[in-house]
Amino acid sequence: MLPNGDKPWAKKLAATVICVTVVALIALTFFLESRNMLHIPEMVGIFLLFLTIVPPNLAILYPWILPNPRPTSNHHPTKSPVR
Repeated sequence: MLPNGDKPWAKKLAATVICVTVVALIALTFFLESRNMLHIPEMVGIFLLFLTIVPPNLAILYPWILPNPRPTSNHHPTKSPVR
């Protein structure tokens, strides 16, 4: 689980961050296109911003996306008995 992902306000905040991010990136794209400044490096930057912000917040909204942590068996000692 992500830090603070189990707090009661986390899902609402994650949904808000995703919505604001998508709207801001769309507005940035339209602004750059209107100024004829939208080129491949800018498109890559916008895509990388999207990938940086959205997937962690999706993992808070949908926790089944994350892989399950390995279950620890209590049959094996966690520390080495040889010291």
